[in-house]
Amino acid sequence: MANSAPVVTIGNHSLLYNQWQKMQPWLTYADSDGNPAQKFQFWDGGSAANSAYFWTSTNDHWAANTTIEVAASDLSDVWVRAGAVGGTETLWVRAFDGTDWGNWTSFTLTTIPNTVPVVTVPDVQLHTNTWTQAKNWLTYSDANGDAATKYQFWDSGTSATSAYFWTSTNDHWPANTTIEVAAADLADVWIKGGSTTGAETFWVRAFDGTDWSNWDSFTLTSVNTPPVVTAGDHSIHIDQWVTVDNWLTKTDANGDAITKYQFWDSGTAATSAYFWTPDNSHWAANTTIDVSAADLANVWIHGGSTTGSETMWVRGFDGTEWSNWDTFTVTSTPNTVPVATINDQALHVNQWVKPQGWLTATDAEGDTITKYQFWDAGAGATSAYFWTPDNSHWAANTTIDVSASDLANVWIKGGSTTGSETMWVRAFDGTAWSNWDSFTLTSTNTAPTATINDHTLNAAQWAQLVNWTTASDADGDAITQYQLWDGGGAATSAYFWTPDNSHWASSTVIDVSASGLANVWVRGGTTAGTDSMFVRAFDGTSWSTWDSFTVTSLANHAPDASISNQTLHVNEWSQVGNLVSYADADANPATAYQFWDGGGNADSGYFWTSANSHWAASTVIDVNAADLDDVWMRGGATTGTETMYVRAYDGIDWSAWHAFTLSTIV
Repeated sequence: MANSAPVVTIGNHSLLYNQWQKMQPWLTYADSDGNPAQKFQFWDGGSAANSAYFWTSTNDHWAANTTIEVAASDLSDVWVRAGAVGGTETLWVRAFDGTDWGNWTSFTLTTIPNTVPVVTVPDVQLHTNTWTQAKNWLTYSDANGDAATKYQFWDSGTSATSAYFWTSTNDHWPANTTIEVAAADLADVWIKGGSTTGAETFWVRAFDGTDWSNWDSFTLTSVNTPPVVTAGDHSIHIDQWVTVDNWLTKTDANGDAITKYQFWDSGTAATSAYFWTPDNSHWAANTTIDVSAADLANVWIHGGSTTGSETMWVRGFDGTEWSNWDTFTVTSTPNTVPVATINDQALHVNQWVKPQGWLTATDAEGDTITKYQFWDAGAGATSAYFWTPDNSHWAANTTIDVSASDLANVWIKGGSTTGSETMWVRAFDGTAWSNWDSFTLTSTNTAPTATINDHTLNAAQWAQLVNWTTASDADGDAITQYQLWDGGGAATSAYFWTPDNSHWASSTVIDVSASGLANVWVRGGTTAGTDSMFVRAFDGTSWSTWDSFTVTSLANHAPDASISNQTLHVNEWSQVGNLVSYADADANPATAYQFWDGGGNADSGYFWTSANSHWAASTVIDVNAADLDDVWMRGGATTGTETMYVRAYDGIDWSAWHAFTLSTIV
C-alpha cells in the first residue's frame, strides 16, 4: 500500500520586536497512516538584517533561505525570534514521517514595532543644600512592558550656587553635561539643592533596550525658610553682667541649625549698656557684631553705669539666609543689695554643724546669690572655727570666699572649751555684697554627773568601786576620766587601792582613766568607824562636781579556833592542821596561828614545825595560816597527860586561847 505524506499546519502569528517563541506550541502534526514525525524542516524567507530568524541549539542565528533540519526529538529546541523592527515575513515548515516529506506549509510572522518608554519627573522643591535620590521623584512606564536599562540626566543650572547631580563616579556633575547611568545604578544618583534659593530646569530620559524615551524636563526649586530669632525686653542692674544666650529664642521651620548671629547696639551714651565678646571688651554702638553660634555663650551684656533704657538688635543665619532683625530693650536699673542673716547659735564643744541650715539670704529683686563670705573673730586656740574642703581650719580674722554651689560644704566646729565668739556672714548677688551680719556662736557643755551611794563594809573587807559608781552626761559625752579622794586620815580607816598604789594616802587626788575604773578597790577600816570619800567624772571638757559618800567600817569579831582533846601513843606523830577548827563571824580567813605547850616534863609531848623540830614548852609558836600543814604534834615518851593551847588571827584580832588535853598512852 502506498504511504500517505504527513501534514503540518501552523497559523499566522505576531510577536513583539526581539521577542522569543518556541515553535513546538505553534505546530500541529497529522499523519493519516498514524506514522509519527521523524524530523522537521524550517525555512525563513526574510533576508533583512533586522528580520525575524530561527534559533536552534546548533546555530543561534540561522541565515534566511536555508533549510533547517531538526530531529523530531529536538523540536522543543527550535525557537523563533521576532525582528528588531516592525514588519512581516513568510516562514515555512514541513515534516518527515520516515518515508515521505509532507508539503511545505507557510505562515506569516508579524513583528510588532517597539513603543518608546515614558519617564517623567514633576516639578519639585528641595531645601537648600539638602540631598535626595533622583529615583524618589522619577516615574517610568513602557507600553511593551520593557524594563529600563539605563537613564540619562541633564542639568541646565550653570550658577556656582545652583543644584547639581551626584553619582558614585562624579561628586559634582557640571551643568549641560549628559549623565548616563545604568538602571541598576539609579539608586546612586543624587541631587543636591542649591546653596541659595532659586529655580532651574533639569531633564531625564530612559532607554528600554531599544529606544530612548523623549526628554522630560522638570523645574527644581531650591527653597529655604529664614530662621526666627527673638529676644524679649530685659532689665539688668547697673554694671551687672549677663550672657545674652539665655535671652534668645531661636526657631527654624526647616530645622536648620543657626550657624551665626549678629548683634547691634544703638545706645551711644558713654554710660549706656554695651556688648562684650572675648575679642572686644567694649563694642562700640552702631557696629555689627558677628558671632559664630559656637561662641554665643561668650557674648555678654554689661548693664549701663547709670539708669536708663536703650534698643538693641539680634538676628540669626541658618547657613542660607538671615532672619529679620529683632529689637529688644535693655533697661539698666539700680541694684538692691541682698540680705544675709544668721541668728545667734549655740554648739556643743567640738560639735560639727553646717551653717547652711542657719543661713537666710534674700534679694528684693530676686537675684540669685552667687557667693558668700564668712569671717571668724575668735582668735583663741580653743575657739570655734570654719572648715571647707580646701582648708581644714580657717584662721581667725580671714575672709573666707565660698561659691553658692559649695555652701553645703562649709562647716563650723564648736570650740574645744566653752565660751562665746563673734562670727560674720555676707552674700553677693552677682552685682553687690550685702552688709556683714554678725552672730554670736557659743560653745557649750553640760558637766557630767558622778554619784556613789553610802556603803557599809566589814572590817578590812574589799569592794570594787566600779560596782558602786553611776555616771551620766546630758550631752551624751563619754566619760573619759575619774578622780577619787579619801577624807579618812586614821591609820585604821578605809582606803583606796589601785594597781599602781596598794594603799593611797588620804587627802590625795587619785586620777583614774574611765577604762581603769574596774581596777579600783576600797578596803574597809580595821576598826569600826566611818570615812567620807569623794568621786567626780570628766567628759573630755568639764569635771562634774565632787560627790561625797560615806564608807562605814563595821567592828571586827575575833575568830574562834579550837582543837579537841587528843590521844596519842607513845612517840606517835599527828598533823595538827587536820585537828584545828576555825570560824569567823565576819567570814575573815585566818592569817596566822599561835600554839603553846603547857607540859614541862622532859618526856612529855611537844610541837614540831619545819623551823624547829622540838619546840620548848611554855613558848609562843607563831605559824602563818599557809604553813598550818607543817605543824605536827608528838606523843610523850612516857604515858601521861598535859595541857596545850591554840589561837587564830583573822588579820585584825586574835581569838581567845583554846586549851586542849594531850594524853599519851602505851
